[in-house]
Amino acid sequence: MGKAPQAPVGREALVVLFDCMHHMQCMALREEAMAVLSIVERERALRFRHPQHRDEYVIAHAMWRLVLGELLGVTPMDVPFASTSRGQPVLPGTGYATSLSHSGGQVALAVARTECIGVDIERSPPRNGMQDLLKVVCTPDESRALHLLPEHRRDDAMLALWTRKEALLKAFGVGLLVPPSSLRADAGTAIPPPALAADYPPCIVRPLTLPTGWIGALAAPTTISELRMHWLPADMPARTDVAPENRSRM
Repeated sequence: MGKAPQAPVGREALVVLFDCMHHMQCMALREEAMAVLSIVERERALRFRHPQHRDEYVIAHAMWRLVLGELLGVTPMDVPFASTSRGQPVLPGTGYATSLSHSGGQVALAVARTECIGVDIERSPPRNGMQDLLKVVCTPDESRALHLLPEHRRDDAMLALWTRKEALLKAFGVGLLVPPSSLRADAGTAIPPPALAADYPPCIVRPLTLPTGWIGALAAPTTISELRMHWLPADMPARTDVAPENRSRM
């Protein structure tokens, strides 16, 4: 797995990132990765029709278990995953919250000692134009702001907004049960939870500093003020200008 990251402490969130489609070491371990998964995860993996999507799911979820196992001091199979009634992954009895996102071979997982957390990562530029999603994703103010941008910048700006909303909806544990267009996602601002998650704390969402070609965001309660990013393996990513680990304040 490369050098394991240190567990987040205090007001810190940890985001671990890796590229599972461009590193043969990861792909060679597909069978071992499948063995790490729970029965439910294996069943989900087998539903993917496209082998690449299946492999990405398997490796991403296996690495999620490996990293959390290291942090919790348990085997990957013994990571105490559970789900809320709305499907949000939780780690009962550990004091940690966690979230996973994967897209096009890139994987991001987040963990912190807090009530909830959400992470999202997407390929940029998007495969399809984003303008058709304006009414689905944007509040009226956000839609107007996007239309004021030069046309060549709109898709990336829309994708960045989408990752912030995805991260928030994951942190609040509601997914797409809450329309993204009903939720503001201003970076660096405390966002109150939707009515469906009224017992959750307000969260701050911020963009992740990622290699060219990727956009991501992290959402966490206002008590989380620091962010540490760690790439796996320790020398990754060889083809980007991102350091193996960096810290910043939220």
